[in-house]
Amino acid sequence: MFFVISGYLITTIILTELEQGKFSIINFYERRARRILPALFFVMAISIPFAWILLSPFDLASFSKSLVATPLFFSNFFFWIDGGYFETTAELKPLIHTWSLAVEEQYYIFFPIFLILSWKLGRSCVVKLILIIAILSLLAAQFGASYKPVANFFLLPTRAWELAIGALISFYFSNTDRVDLTLKSRQFLSGFGVGLIILPIFIFNKDTPFPSFYTLIPTVGAAFILLFCQSDTAIGKILGSKLFVSIGLISYSAYLWHQPIFALSRYYFSTISLMKMSALVICTLLLAALSWKYIERPFRNKNIVSRKIIFSFSLIVSFIFIVFGVASANLFGSSSNSGIEAKIAKALLSTNAVYSSNMDERKFIKYRIQYENLSPDVIVLGSSRIMQIGEHNYASKVINLGVSGSSIEDDIAIADLATKKFQPSTIVIGLDPWLFNAKSGQGRWKSLNDEYFSALSALQDKPNSSLINIQKTEIKESRLVKFSANLYNSINTQKFDASNDTPENRDKIRRDGSRVYNTTYASKTKNEIDSGLDDLLNYAMATYDYSKKSEAVFEDFINHYSRLYKVVLILPPYHPKLYERMKNERQIYLKIESQFRDLAKKHGIQIIGSYDPNKVGCSSADFYDGMHPKDVCIGKVMSELNRSE
Repeated sequence: MFFVISGYLITTIILTELEQGKFSIINFYERRARRILPALFFVMAISIPFAWILLSPFDLASFSKSLVATPLFFSNFFFWIDGGYFETTAELKPLIHTWSLAVEEQYYIFFPIFLILSWKLGRSCVVKLILIIAILSLLAAQFGASYKPVANFFLLPTRAWELAIGALISFYFSNTDRVDLTLKSRQFLSGFGVGLIILPIFIFNKDTPFPSFYTLIPTVGAAFILLFCQSDTAIGKILGSKLFVSIGLISYSAYLWHQPIFALSRYYFSTISLMKMSALVICTLLLAALSWKYIERPFRNKNIVSRKIIFSFSLIVSFIFIVFGVASANLFGSSSNSGIEAKIAKALLSTNAVYSSNMDERKFIKYRIQYENLSPDVIVLGSSRIMQIGEHNYASKVINLGVSGSSIEDDIAIADLATKKFQPSTIVIGLDPWLFNAKSGQGRWKSLNDEYFSALSALQDKPNSSLINIQKTEIKESRLVKFSANLYNSINTQKFDASNDTPENRDKIRRDGSRVYNTTYASKTKNEIDSGLDDLLNYAMATYDYSKKSEAVFEDFINHYSRLYKVVLILPPYHPKLYERMKNERQIYLKIESQFRDLAKKHGIQIIGSYDPNKVGCSSADFYDGMHPKDVCIGKVMSELNRSE
């Protein structure tokens, strides 16, 4: 609906000036700059100190990157690329709503040029071209909804049809031969348009692909209102009332303010009650009114702000945001400047659960082992696919030391650190298919580079030549970096202690190391899961290059620890639909499972589970997505261990 109205308004402005022969690109961009940038930049600037106070370092780094992307009209690409299966939920990203402004700004860049170049072909030809673009864009959106839903949502090519509908309506109104309908007809059609806009509230759900053919319902509704809602209709009188006109005046500022206000509030409150939500809505409207009066109106007045000033202001402030954003992203993108891993590890000592954060998981595990004051009987190693294993699966103390995308190097380094600190009886190791893949792309283990080579040399009884050859370069931090880090640490109020281990809008880590995922990720719909299967089928396995060396190292690893502890190998299941595709398209997964079973048999080590969910009794409902089993599925796998005991 937003894009339809925008397409209509912008096309009307351009069309009127083209017909009068006075359209100017410079004038057009000046008006857009006056309309969009001052209020946007003001909201961004106000958001910065609150982000420093409330956001964790890595979330602040992501926020800082969005400060760079927004003035470059690139934020829709940024939030598309920034996504992932463990991404921060949209409701926690203060500037995620700027994606729609980026789409609109990209439209401002291309559409005037398109009209200028095609205008000489005649109105009829231009309309046909816009219609063709709209049809192709809608077809692309329908295709993208099934195969690339995130890109489909954020990018201009699959949103252009909505803008094009507005543009076609503008051409219709500029046509003197248009049909004039009776008041009764316009009453019905404008009311029908309102009904189409309201209808999705009742029939759409999380499984509804968007944008897609379904989006035609509210989009056509908006088109009907533009076409038939004139001042003499009932809907026209309502929309023309002082209340709705006032809301319309502050609507842009309200749109800018609502997301940072609600997102930052969720960091502070975790959950927002109806009372708090009402207060935040009032706050949004008040700030919107102030922004409209003191920011939007003055900057639109050419007598107050000249063309030279608005362009200079836009360029200078954009440059400031970009420089500040880059510097801040670099500062907080490095965990060495925040020590968040140590803070979370310490916080976990005195509570049942902590709020997780985007962080270097390897460093967190290192600190977790260092600070832990319990004596676990069971240690769990592996990737995020086994992070649901915890004390609910054992009658004894458990510590889950899993890390996302775990590789052999991670297992070796973490096992060495853990067994030097603890005296466990059992070590549980998750078996992922990429462990022997030389082209897995799993390089995050390098955060434990020294620990890995030290452990490997001890494991193989060889001099640690690899470690000796590593030359460490001490990086001297500038005074500005130190000052910024100290300032952040002194004002940041980020709280890690969670009052319970129930799902909220942020991920949690339990005392035993098992995970509680955020409500958005944990409640993915069937369609959302299905749409991600392509990517997960190729996760760390797009190209499989078997490494005999990796297998030999892994054999040394499990052989060494099986002499000292009880070692249990686990094959965590995949989603039934993904496993079916593995059988049909990528049988290498089946061969790898067989290879792991042969290794376990060779060394006399117990192995449980299977990549095949049917063998352990896991259904589609037992998975967060295509590759991450829920507690109930992991429980079924672990029951094999209990039965064997």
